[in-house]
Amino acid sequence: MITLTPWFERKFEFNFPVSMFPVITERLRGTTPRLEFMLQNIPDEKMNHKTGNHWSIKEHIGHLSDLEELWYGRIEDFLTGKEFLRDADLSNSKTNDAGHNSNSMQKLLKEFSRSRNKLIQKAEQMDAATASRTALHPRLLQPMRLIDSLFFVAEHDDHHITVIRGILNMD
Repeated sequence: MITLTPWFERKFEFNFPVSMFPVITERLRGTTPRLEFMLQNIPDEKMNHKTGNHWSIKEHIGHLSDLEELWYGRIEDFLTGKEFLRDADLSNSKTNDAGHNSNSMQKLLKEFSRSRNKLIQKAEQMDAATASRTALHPRLLQPMRLIDSLFFVAEHDDHHITVIRGILNMD
């Protein structure tokens, strides 16, 4: 089995054309339905189960929702011409303190879907010149375009979907 690279060890090359913007937006749109399909008919005890200090499935879903404010804010950073994108809370205190396991999966997915739709509606307003605006990512310390930032979000989604799949496959 191939081990998943930890998120904070990932490196990115942003060298695709801006014409990929609709594809990336479609990936972002697809996260909620993929999660809903993956998690249908899974018992709540499996959704709440934690192994060691690792997040439960509900906490992963809550984390995706928790970060929507950051992703949306970074779009605003591009639009206002900021040199640096806003920082993420690398300790994930919002997720760790949220108590996502006390919520239903339906509520968590609904909140994520609402926030993600807001992000997608904002992204769909972009033209090629706007999608090409650049700023420095604070952790990666590399320039990224607005389109690269959205690709980064899609990659982050897929990282957590992969981790969730791993949890589901545990006995």
